[in-house]
Amino acid sequence: MLLSVCRLLTPSQHLLVLATAFVPFALVGYAAAALAWSAVHRLGDHDRRRLVSTAAVLVSVAGLLFHAALQVPSYAGSHASGRADLTVLTANLRLGLGDTAEVTRLAERSHADVVVLEEVTPLAFAGLEKLRQELPHQGGEPFAGARGTVVFSRYPLQDEEQLKVFNSAWVVRVDAPRPFSLVAVHTSQPWVTPQLWTSDHRAVLWNTTLALRRGPVVMAGDFNATLDHRPMRDLLGLGLSDAARQSDAGWQPTWPSDPGVGHALPFGLGVMAIDHVLVSKQFSTISTHTYRIARSDHRALLARIALS
Repeated sequence: MLLSVCRLLTPSQHLLVLATAFVPFALVGYAAAALAWSAVHRLGDHDRRRLVSTAAVLVSVAGLLFHAALQVPSYAGSHASGRADLTVLTANLRLGLGDTAEVTRLAERSHADVVVLEEVTPLAFAGLEKLRQELPHQGGEPFAGARGTVVFSRYPLQDEEQLKVFNSAWVVRVDAPRPFSLVAVHTSQPWVTPQLWTSDHRAVLWNTTLALRRGPVVMAGDFNATLDHRPMRDLLGLGLSDAARQSDAGWQPTWPSDPGVGHALPFGLGVMAIDHVLVSKQFSTISTHTYRIARSDHRALLARIALS
């Protein structure tokens, strides 16, 4: 019930914001509750107990249908197919510790046109020399800790602007065959700095609104928010589409990732989809995939995009 309330009311209180990240798991909870209360109903030998169990089953089924409806758009629908016009890769390097050689190989293998990396330290940036040769146009800047966000592009970049986002975010024009504004995002974590998380997303929303007035937009990065959080729903409200959902890729959690990192789950299983690629109406997503990056707590996200 709590997760349903979080999804419906989009609370701003710290603990409820954290709870909202787990909304997809409500589907499992309601299914289990429906089965459990059904068993209670069958075994009940008292009218009041049967009445209570019947009401509980109905509530559980209603919750199950509500959360199933939230998930359906990620699995069913029509999406673009064929050859990609643009391939975008984003990855968080976890304080510069992520395997830069692995990121470079992934970018080369996927023929990425634009790569957005978060938490790029100066040392990590030095390890990306081969990627810099492959994608010679760069924006953003490396920085110590979590505040380095860097863009690598096959196409020239212009009109670079840094946003008022604590962990560093940038807007830059990409002179691709179909030029667009790229918003490279890395907002703060709500579980550590909830006030910064809110103000960061407010800045991202405002600058994305301005970018959309100028033409096509692609956003990529670590948003530290799922599609159930209010800031992401506000971005979708601008007419943007989440690439994973648009391509019917299903639920693709990106955090935590590497089991070698202290807070990651076994086998690299993720529980939250907080890394995203968003596209404006001029684009349609063909497919998205996630990839584990050694020593990073985030999975990389790759989106293949076609012109609409």
